[in-house]
Amino acid sequence: MQHTGALSPPATPVAGVFRARPIYAPAPLLVFLLVFFVGPLLLVLGESLHLSQLRPSFSEYARIFTDIYYLRVIFDTLALGALVTVICAIVGYPLAYAIARSTGTRKSLLIFAIVIPLLVNVVVRSFGWMVLLSGKGAINWTLTLLGLPPLNLMYNWGGVLIALVHVLLPFMVLSLASTLETLDPKLEEAAAVLGATRARIFRRVILPLSYEGLFTGSILVFTLCVGSFVTVMLLGSTSTMVLPLLIYQQLNVASDWPFAAAMGMTLLAIVMVMVWLQSRARRRRWRP
Repeated sequence: MQHTGALSPPATPVAGVFRARPIYAPAPLLVFLLVFFVGPLLLVLGESLHLSQLRPSFSEYARIFTDIYYLRVIFDTLALGALVTVICAIVGYPLAYAIARSTGTRKSLLIFAIVIPLLVNVVVRSFGWMVLLSGKGAINWTLTLLGLPPLNLMYNWGGVLIALVHVLLPFMVLSLASTLETLDPKLEEAAAVLGATRARIFRRVILPLSYEGLFTGSILVFTLCVGSFVTVMLLGSTSTMVLPLLIYQQLNVASDWPFAAAMGMTLLAIVMVMVWLQSRARRRRWRP
């Protein structure tokens, strides 16, 4: 009797191997992570604990958290990251909204204007800000022409803050724009028809629906800011000390490798805790 049912294609040997042993697929990625990510972290952790002496010691960590100077550096690093994140969110939101609501050539030009700084090396951008913010730079030259007193924007927190906002702003704008593009403009029109003002529409409709992009951009900006080194080194001074710059000094000036490793692990732990707190706040925000 002739079989009229659909015949399934014979299983190939390759497909059978991958169905039987799916661990083969992610194996190269796992090896890469173990060798180039987990391995170096373990080496740094071992150096900070003096494991080469076969007697683990937490003396380097105790040195960090019992010295007021190092605690101040940690506080300044976190405060700088938080302030840069807030400024990027305030400045980046209108830019992201303009990108999300634009079309055609205008939208392409806005995206190009936001992305093009990322194509320039961070060292070049920092040197550019040094030219603009120096005592005889373009900003103070313009103020002098206007009869205004010059500003001291170099080798202090002000110059570092301006440069870091410029460097990290695209990450916030792109994160917000990708979320705002998914919002239906009819929601704003419906709120306007019901009598809501523009401020109320933003506060009650647009902002709550864009929290996902805001949280993503905040995580990116904060983590990149607290790990910034080149910009702070070029535009700051000894009074603008942050953890990455202090780690560099301990490695290249003091040659204190265990202490530098301990500070590196401390910075990693702080970033992980902050990312966890931000992700927890995001989940709580969306909890019914």
